[in-house]
Amino acid sequence: MRRAIAAALLGLPALLLVPGTVAAQGEDAVPLRAGALRVIFAPDWSRFNRRFGKDTPGFTDGALEPLGVDFGADTFGVAALPFLAPIQTKVRDLTGLGGFVMNLGRTSLALNASVRVMPVGLEVGLSRRLSVSVTVPLVRSRMEAFFALDTAAARRGNVGWNPAFLTPGALDGFRAQVEAALEELATQAVSGPASLRAQAQSTLDAVRPLLCGLYWLAGGSASDAASPCFLAAPTGSSPFLPLAGSAAGDSLAVRLARARGDYELLRQQYAALGFLLPALDAAYTLPEAPLDSLGFRRLFSDPTGPLAGDSLTTVVRTRLGDIEVGATLQVAASPRYRGQLALIVRLPTGTVDFADNFIDVGTGDHQLDLEVGTRNDFVLGSRFWLHTGARAGIQFADELTRRVAPVNLPLAPPRSRAVVRRDLGDYVAVDVVPNWQLDDAFSLAVGYHYYRQGATRVSYVDATDEARIGLLANLLAEETAVTRARIGAGVTFSTLGRYAAGRASLPYTVTASYQNTFQGKGGAVPQASIFRLAIRGYISIW
Repeated sequence: MRRAIAAALLGLPALLLVPGTVAAQGEDAVPLRAGALRVIFAPDWSRFNRRFGKDTPGFTDGALEPLGVDFGADTFGVAALPFLAPIQTKVRDLTGLGGFVMNLGRTSLALNASVRVMPVGLEVGLSRRLSVSVTVPLVRSRMEAFFALDTAAARRGNVGWNPAFLTPGALDGFRAQVEAALEELATQAVSGPASLRAQAQSTLDAVRPLLCGLYWLAGGSASDAASPCFLAAPTGSSPFLPLAGSAAGDSLAVRLARARGDYELLRQQYAALGFLLPALDAAYTLPEAPLDSLGFRRLFSDPTGPLAGDSLTTVVRTRLGDIEVGATLQVAASPRYRGQLALIVRLPTGTVDFADNFIDVGTGDHQLDLEVGTRNDFVLGSRFWLHTGARAGIQFADELTRRVAPVNLPLAPPRSRAVVRRDLGDYVAVDVVPNWQLDDAFSLAVGYHYYRQGATRVSYVDATDEARIGLLANLLAEETAVTRARIGAGVTFSTLGRYAAGRASLPYTVTASYQNTFQGKGGAVPQASIFRLAIRGYISIW
């Protein structure tokens, strides 16, 4: 697993929904006359299940790869969940198996994303040169997830759920006996019968590392300074244990039996002198079965688990997108050239993806943007004209909650959650669209659309979070400087000419267009296919 799907999906609203709503074939720089109201309904549908990747093993940079590639692994373990490394290390120490690799199983995740934007816009001509507009988008984002865990015997994991995690208190008896036995051994080594003090200390030194390690794996906390395992085990507990019957499980069982035997021999010697040491015979149960698909999903969604996020199931959001308010100034309107300057303010009304969902797609950037652009028509004949456009956007910083992790380690634990200051990179876009007028109503267009966005900048709002988490916030900015190119085609039906000649009762245009992303680099660039239907109606209001 190489890249964070969450980091990739964090960029999707910016790439699909926000800077520069998809430029449709059929755009033009024709002025809107004073007193005219243009009503625009332009829904578009985007779908993708692949992306142009970067630094993914087995793929060259810029090559297409499955959107869920980061969640597939032949051995799903510490490489994907690095915060489990202390468990793997502890099992190695306790079993003597230096090559033990924690494996939750072989996994795959197929993701299929779709975004539907339903924008309603109004534009009013204030004069023959100036018009103002507002666009309100309703966005429905959907991420379909098909998670699979290979159940073949040869590909199953070597660990299962810790019984103490599934049933809190299940191993409390064992932990209580460990604490009592080790405390008593420490006491006897100092103040017990003189003839057995050395044996008590020797037994304590021999069994303490194993028992404290098992104590921690069983769900015990080593944060209490009064605990005999305070310095012998890491703070925390393990949601997983080696399977009974596995090499690691057998080694733990054999070593625990040996430690119990050594302790029992000493206990009998104390009994012969009239001293009764605490018993050490409580069951220590190892899991019998590896994780199944349901159990694996629990790994992601259990609120007390190591990830405490949302499960890998289909996610659907239907919410408001980022509202746009704009103004257009007509700078030229000659028979051969039409030119416009446009200013758009994009409001933070959309919703970003949720920090605790690993595959979510938001409905907008939810930050303030300012875009300036130009639209130009070069009329080259009675049936041919070329539309060109260029846009540049400044994106202002905002604050939001994120789980901070390197881009190649997507599944960050909840303790990595922090409020960060995010400043999405500024962007530029260029559209080149040749148009052919087929008759007085139909026109055909093809288009090339280029987009480039600079890297995001991220910092902690609370500077102490860096020390708490141990990572730089700007790790979230990796692979956010992206470039993409799309090609498309569209057909437009317009009654404007016929209406002006008195041969149509209503003035309107309808444009159906399709675009496909054929190139992307920088990482997190979806290979999206986009269909758009733009309907524009005109009303005279004065």
